[in-house]
Amino acid sequence: MADALRPLRVNAVELLRQPGAIREIDLEIAPASIDAEHERLVGDIGVDLRLEALNDGIRVTGAVAAEWATECRRCLTPLGAVARVTVDELYQVEQLDEDAYLIEDGQLDLVPLVRETALIELDLERQCREDCAGLCPVCGVDRNVTSCDCDTTVRDDRWAALEGFVPDED
Repeated sequence: MADALRPLRVNAVELLRQPGAIREIDLEIAPASIDAEHERLVGDIGVDLRLEALNDGIRVTGAVAAEWATECRRCLTPLGAVARVTVDELYQVEQLDEDAYLIEDGQLDLVPLVRETALIELDLERQCREDCAGLCPVCGVDRNVTSCDCDTTVRDDRWAALEGFVPDED
């Protein structure tokens, strides 16, 4: 059985020998194979990366795409789309740039980058639209579709004893 992660593990030594050399990675990978399982993730993760050898490291650019499905946080309408996250990272043998990732044992392991990039967008709470009215907390009707006459006034019971209080005007 072939190693599904092999395209995401690059021989950095070979690539660094030729500054200016470019390697393209374009594949679909199963979330389970990179430990990126998530309840909102639908299907495989798309990886479209370009590795460019520099004098002091390898620049990784491109995008990671993942199809997701969830519900609107206000009205529970089903939602779905493809999250496409742009990648622009630097990997170095010696960490000269504080924002660079370290190349260890001559290998450039892109699995953590792909996993984190795919999962980062999935935990965001989503709405079907900016002005979503949500569900009525009393009767449960979708207020985007129908209106209701329910009293949805929010009361703080800690102040209930002061209702009707009128201070003396001296």
